[in-house]
Amino acid sequence: PGDRQAVDRQVQDQREALVTISKEFIMRQRIIGSQSDVDALERAVIASTEESLRSINATLTKNRGLSALAAIKFGHTGRDPLDSSRRLNLVETLIQSFSYLASIMATRELLVTHPSNARFVLSFGGSPGPAIVSRDGQVVAETFAATYPDSNRKLTKDVEKVRGVKARHRYVFFLSPIAARPAMYDDVTVVQLDHE
Repeated sequence: PGDRQAVDRQVQDQREALVTISKEFIMRQRIIGSQSDVDALERAVIASTEESLRSINATLTKNRGLSALAAIKFGHTGRDPLDSSRRLNLVETLIQSFSYLASIMATRELLVTHPSNARFVLSFGGSPGPAIVSRDGQVVAETFAATYPDSNRKLTKDVEKVRGVKARHRYVFFLSPIAARPAMYDDVTVVQLDHE
């Protein structure tokens, strides 16, 4: 009987883990049909960054010098950009927040440029497929945020990714303070987003 209970607990733990993973995957995709949907998503990211800043300030108040930096680097002072109650490492928060903002800003532009294709699926944080795709499949976009858009050939790689998708309109949007080197992409529109 004891072994059976242990096995039952393991099975239940595995089921709960799968449900958590499934919920996490679902949470990482959003369907956007209007500017108000975009506004709501942007507000969530901004609220999360505010919570992250409060946590960083509290950490800096409690710690000094190297211990403060260690607490920020190794602790959970950041927040999930889509769920401010979920604690993350600050580096993850920084990367995800600006990547998500790039997708949000790109979607805002796509709603204006392609209103007849509205109902865009945004995929965040490692979700499979393009970062943004219209429900009708006619518009596809990759998005990213980087200090330098040419780092690790990110821009070129994303252009190649969207070239591999059958869609009438293909985009790569990037959020960066630095402009990309001029390049010709006849079949892909490359758009630099304003980072401020």
